[in-house]
Amino acid sequence: MKVSADYRMLALDALRGKWKTAVLTGIAASALGATIVSSSNSAVSNSNQAKDIHFELFSQPNGGRLLAVLLAGIVLWAVLQLIVGGAVQLGYAHFNLNLVDGNDAAISDLFSQKDRLWDGFCMKFLQGLYIALWSLLLVIPGIVKTYSYAMTPYIMSEHPSLTANEAITESRRIMNGNKWRLFCLDFSFIGWELLCSVPLYAEGFLVLKYFTGSEALAISLVLLLTIPLSIGFFFVRPYEEAAWATFYRDITAAPTEPDEAY
Repeated sequence: MKVSADYRMLALDALRGKWKTAVLTGIAASALGATIVSSSNSAVSNSNQAKDIHFELFSQPNGGRLLAVLLAGIVLWAVLQLIVGGAVQLGYAHFNLNLVDGNDAAISDLFSQKDRLWDGFCMKFLQGLYIALWSLLLVIPGIVKTYSYAMTPYIMSEHPSLTANEAITESRRIMNGNKWRLFCLDFSFIGWELLCSVPLYAEGFLVLKYFTGSEALAISLVLLLTIPLSIGFFFVRPYEEAAWATFYRDITAAPTEPDEAY
């Protein structure tokens, strides 16, 4: 049975010579809210961290204008994610499976599922709904279900004939007995995550210490809207995504023949 180190090694092998493509594809996927790895909701988490760091700046002169711009940007970004995020996530799963299978993986794979906007929307909506309902009980059940449903994008990408609910059910089946293993794989990246977060906090500290007024507002706006805020995440996220794809291939035993495109 493979362990986390094995999946990371296989991911690095798959990324060898393809880092540029993987990084660019990861940036595009992140911008569209289409990352798959549960710990890689970097767009939201990093934004929230930055907002905490720079919150005092909203009390500065023109702070209300900055807040309005930020809120408008967040709303527009959220609407875009809602409309296209699910379909792009299916495309990102397709990209990463091509990557780990040794096939041609191109940034155009992100939009290979562009005709499945409704399927992608249903997938993200139902996953979020079920996890939210389980989280109403306690935090732990919500986390457990997050890992139970984690393989849904890969399943739907390879089997377009399945509905979102059917793919979620299949994910629950193949993750039975594997949730802890995937959690351990996620946790094995914690060192890289912490290292990548250092520049984020350093940027916030420097802005608050050396800038005031309009200069601080302008700089903080750039920082808040730059996602992720640490350059290291550009490389760690594709690494994590590739590791998840190798995990999926492992627990499904062998590459499967995708269904015929509908």
